[in-house]
Amino acid sequence: MIDQNKELREKLSKLREQGHFVFIPAATLPATNGLFVPTVEPITLIVDDYYPTQGKFGLKHFALMKLADAAGIQWASETGHVGRVDNRDNSDYCSFRVVARVRTSEGLWKEVPAHKHLDLAARLTAIETKHADTFDNKKKWEGKKGKFGVGKAPWPSTKNEYIKKYTDRDIGQLRENIDERCESGAQSRAIRNIMHIPANFPADQKNNNVPASLGIKFYITRYILDPNSPEVKAAQLASFQNAMGSIYGAPVIAPPPYIAPPPEKLPEPKPEDSTIIDPLESEFVEKSFGEKLTTIESLVKSSGYKFHKNDTEKSPLQDWSDEELLDYYKHLLTEANKK
Repeated sequence: MIDQNKELREKLSKLREQGHFVFIPAATLPATNGLFVPTVEPITLIVDDYYPTQGKFGLKHFALMKLADAAGIQWASETGHVGRVDNRDNSDYCSFRVVARVRTSEGLWKEVPAHKHLDLAARLTAIETKHADTFDNKKKWEGKKGKFGVGKAPWPSTKNEYIKKYTDRDIGQLRENIDERCESGAQSRAIRNIMHIPANFPADQKNNNVPASLGIKFYITRYILDPNSPEVKAAQLASFQNAMGSIYGAPVIAPPPYIAPPPEKLPEPKPEDSTIIDPLESEFVEKSFGEKLTTIESLVKSSGYKFHKNDTEKSPLQDWSDEELLDYYKHLLTEANKK
C-alpha cells in the first residue's frame, strides 16, 4: 500500500526538529486519504502579535485567530449552550463559553469547549497593587535621569488619589467591555487547547524585549476536500448548479413545437339542413290541433282565399293530419303574399 502522505510527514518532522511550530489535527498524518486531503500553510508572526507578561510573551487574541483561520477552526453554536452563561445580575462578573471545532482526516469535526470568567471584584486588589507600585517607582525616579529621560512626578501627587484614579479607570474599561473580553479570552483558550499552543513564549536570550519565537514559523495543517476526487467534483458541480438555480431560477425546458392536425373535411349539408324555417311556420307547428284549425280559418278570411271550400269539400280540416295542415298553412301564406 502506498503511503500517500509520506513526503509531507517527513517534511513536517524536519521543520519541527528545526524549532518551528507544527500543527496537525491528529497525532500524525494518515497513510491513505479519503475525500479529505491535508494541506499546510506557513504563518509568520511579528512583534505586534505578542504582548509581554512577567518576563515572557503571550500571543494576542488576533494572532491566535490568525492561526485558527489557517487551521480551519470554526465556532460551533449548536453544541450545548454557548455565549454568556452567567445570569447577568452582577455588572462586575461575566462567564463566557465557546465551542471550537476542527476537521479531522476522516472529515469529522473534533470539538473543544472553553470557558473564561472575569470577576472585577477579585481583580480589584491586584489592580490597586499594580498602581501602587507604579506610584512608588515614579516617586523613586522623580527628577532623576534614567533610561527614558528625566523621571516625572506622579499625578495625582498623593498615593491614595493616584491609586484610586487609575484603578477606577481600569475597572471602568473592564466593565464596559466585559462581554468582549470574556469571549476573546474563551476563544484564545480554545485555540490554544486545540492547537497545543503554549500560554507564553520565553524572551530572546540576546534581546529580552522580543520573544524567542519571533524567528520561527507556524506550519498549520488543515484538511480540505480533495479537488482531484471525481466524487468531490460531482458534488461541487451539483452544489454550483443548485446555487445558480437559487439566484437565477431553474431553467425551463421549452415544450416541443405544436403541429396542428390537418383540417377534417366537413360533410356537405343536406338540403333539409339548409332550409330556413319561417318563424310563422315554427309558431304554427307548436300550436295545438284546435289552434291550428282556428289559425287556418282566420287566415282564409283575412286573405280572401276563394278556393277554401273546394279544398275541404271531400275532407274537412278536422280529418287532416298535422303535416297536411302545415302544408295548407304554408300554401295560404303564399297566396296571401301574392296580394
